[in-house]
Amino acid sequence: MLKREALRGLVPALMLVMASTTTPAVAADSPVLRVIATNVQGDAGAVHVWVYDQADDWLSDRYRTQKAVRVQGNRNGDAVTIELLLPPGEYALSVFHDVDDDGKLERNFIGLPKEPAGLSNNLRPKFGPPRYKDAKFVIEAGATVEQKIRLQ
Repeated sequence: MLKREALRGLVPALMLVMASTTTPAVAADSPVLRVIATNVQGDAGAVHVWVYDQADDWLSDRYRTQKAVRVQGNRNGDAVTIELLLPPGEYALSVFHDVDDDGKLERNFIGLPKEPAGLSNNLRPKFGPPRYKDAKFVIEAGATVEQKIRLQ
């Protein structure tokens, strides 16, 4: 039977081993996606980036990943910068300033954004909905890719 003192030292050691085996390591050559949302007006709410990697999921709630950053304290002039680590691949972005801070992009009755929004490659379709193939871009291993998106 182990003594109580031995158990006290064993528990923290086991917790350290478990933490180190369950925390994913970030590879040194992981690509960085830097999103610069410009034309951000005011400090209310958050800027959201929704990352898509499949045309069938484009502009739905089935994004690959997402990240939100509070505007207050993170705005530099009219810009907010958000960085994400992603595996190499093909992606398209939807970015919006969630002014009312409800976690959703508010839309009007025909589906157009009521809050400032933009798409990767600064895509601005003239007729019809935006297409994934026009918004997509590629991130290669070890690269830093910057998408500067003007919110309107």
